[in-house]
Amino acid sequence: MPSPTFPSEETAQEPLTRGHKKRERTRRGLVDAALRLVARKEVGEIALLEVAAEAAVSNGTIYNYFRTRDEVLEAVGIAMASEFSDAISALSSDVHCGAQRLSIGVRMFVRRAAYDHQWANALLRIIHSDQAMRSRLADHVLGDLREGLRAGTFAYEDEGVALDMVVSCTTGAMRSVVEGRAAAEHDLLVAEMILKALGVTPARAKKIAGKPLP
Repeated sequence: MPSPTFPSEETAQEPLTRGHKKRERTRRGLVDAALRLVARKEVGEIALLEVAAEAAVSNGTIYNYFRTRDEVLEAVGIAMASEFSDAISALSSDVHCGAQRLSIGVRMFVRRAAYDHQWANALLRIIHSDQAMRSRLADHVLGDLREGLRAGTFAYEDEGVALDMVVSCTTGAMRSVVEGRAAAEHDLLVAEMILKALGVTPARAKKIAGKPLP
């Protein structure tokens, strides 16, 4: 009796792989559509089916991925916080000074707000309502704060207050940029002032903030 033949592992997995990629593309399309909507209107005004229409998918399709508007917004917030923060971390991988890494992060968020208003508007609207997004951003900031404190560069007393100050000042600077109220070299000025508020001496804060971005 001839031996039974089976599809190779690669052939058997190929449809699954294609299906997975298609599903991920659809999900990403929905998240991108929600991002565009958040950039144009208040978070509370966005309806789930409106996201489906913006993404050009059927109403039934969106329910295969998200059940509520809050789930969509959380996905948008996590994607925004993770992708840009991770990109900054990768660019700063050779920087071992926590204060300099913090400065790089602040400056890059402010600079991106200057050339990508849609992204900045969406981030600013979501960050106040999405705990998951704030947590992702906090993870990156906390590592730099703690490293700076261990190195003796920072001298803050309360970690929570220091974290709030960094995030609030950075998002405030982004809002100033989007609204056209920013000064020249706004990213540099904000980074320098944040470093000084964290206990860095004025001369050193100016030097660190002025280092070229990676």
